[in-house]
Amino acid sequence: MAKRKHTAPPPETDPAAEVTLRQVLDNLGPGIAQVIVAPAGLEVPVGEPVIHDPVDLADFEADAIVLAVGTRPDTTEARELITRAGKCDAGLVVFKMYGRRCDWIAAAEETGIALASVADEMSWSSLHSLLALAVPSWRRAAGLPGIASVPLGDLFALANAVAAMVGGAVTIEDPRARVLAYSNLEGQVIDAPRQETILGRQVPDTPGVRALYKELWASDGVIRADHIEGLDILPRLAVAVRVGGETIGSIWVVEGETSLGTDAEAALGEAARVAALHMIHVRASKDIDRRVRGELLRALLEGRDEPGSAAGRLGLDPATGVAVMAFEFSDEAEAQDEVRRERLVDLVAMYSEAFRLGAVCVALGRRVYAVLPLARDIPEARMRTLANEILKHAESTSHASLRAAVSLRAQSVTEIPSARLEIDRILRVLSLSASHRGVAAIEDVQSKAILLELSDLASQHTDIVKGSVQQLAVHDREKGTQYLPTLRAYLEAFGDIPTAAESLGIHANTFRYRLRRVIELFELDLDDHDERLVLDLQLRLLDAT
Repeated sequence: MAKRKHTAPPPETDPAAEVTLRQVLDNLGPGIAQVIVAPAGLEVPVGEPVIHDPVDLADFEADAIVLAVGTRPDTTEARELITRAGKCDAGLVVFKMYGRRCDWIAAAEETGIALASVADEMSWSSLHSLLALAVPSWRRAAGLPGIASVPLGDLFALANAVAAMVGGAVTIEDPRARVLAYSNLEGQVIDAPRQETILGRQVPDTPGVRALYKELWASDGVIRADHIEGLDILPRLAVAVRVGGETIGSIWVVEGETSLGTDAEAALGEAARVAALHMIHVRASKDIDRRVRGELLRALLEGRDEPGSAAGRLGLDPATGVAVMAFEFSDEAEAQDEVRRERLVDLVAMYSEAFRLGAVCVALGRRVYAVLPLARDIPEARMRTLANEILKHAESTSHASLRAAVSLRAQSVTEIPSARLEIDRILRVLSLSASHRGVAAIEDVQSKAILLELSDLASQHTDIVKGSVQQLAVHDREKGTQYLPTLRAYLEAFGDIPTAAESLGIHANTFRYRLRRVIELFELDLDDHDERLVLDLQLRLLDAT
């Protein structure tokens, strides 16, 4: 089906190619890094990243990017680090601000060292990995026409640059074969499967396609596919994009009127190395954005933050009603699978954002919550339909069993915590009912939800369950009698003795005898409405514990 080609060795990185502070800041973008002070300007050269170790005070290499891990910008340790970096002719010192300000700008200006801040939400390890990959990649990209000028993270511009360099239509995909970007150069030729892939943002799932991807993931270079079983395709090249041992995506090139030869294969292999940097940057930016939005939504759901402030930062109108949905893995092992959980977050976010702009999602434990801004007249049936669509798609793609709940009770963001509690009650009821499938609202499980709340209350106030029912249970356990089932059957049959007796599989006269003994031994007044209500509640609370 596909024949692997041996590509020409990639060109060596040009050690003389200079990476500047401006290039680092521009490519990382203001969402990740911002300059604090640059005494010598932004055209100064920078080198490889190094993590500051407050114990090991060895000199930094010239032009190094020093990551001030664990060093807050307003401490004397920060000033000492700035002074030492300046004496070593380092290129840049990077801090996390944590809501503080850097008190040592004068020291930086005096030593000539540039300072920058990085988003608090970005882990130091991610930043180090990104920069360690970025600096060599920027030097390498300097020798690739068109690619060097592509802004970091702009995958569509990268796809166009690779297409121009290689000579065929390009798509860039993530590891799950979802299209992240594609080229749109004038005159490029594509076939029907590629058009289908672009329109659906997902590669067709066929045995032939799966076999091709299996070969691609096992390959350490460019592969060529001349045909795929079950699909009418033009020949194409493909290469996996990797960082270290991790596969983070792939690049595909469709052959047009001009054959893609060995030069194209070598160029594609080199482009994959540069693409790794762009894809890591996109992932890091998304991770930061998701983490920030997720923490804001978590604060709203838990009622920990000023609703107006968090809602404003999330783009939610504080006065507008919202729908809250949640999806929960039925199986604990599936809930602990981080990949499954992240896929569910992606799926819920995709559907929710398509339904309403401004929708936000977050995973809390085994549940994924979504908050969607709504018009006040939105029908509940529409929300059920949306939740059902997500549920069915998620179960079919993840091969996992899920439960789902919806709530429309939040008429403003201040009521989101109440809606979350309602959602949690619904899911708790569903977890105890093996027969319930699909999506539920509180109206579907109201009675059982109230009983669960009463059960929680009874566990805190044990006097609620003390009395005749508790005594009946002890008597049955010690004497081997069946008085508790007799009382339960009587109450559930609304006093209809033949029906109650039939439910226990005994004669009506036997049932009457047992019931008389229950009344005599425990002094029950079954003609009293209040006593019957309390007995029934205590029985149900006993069953729930």
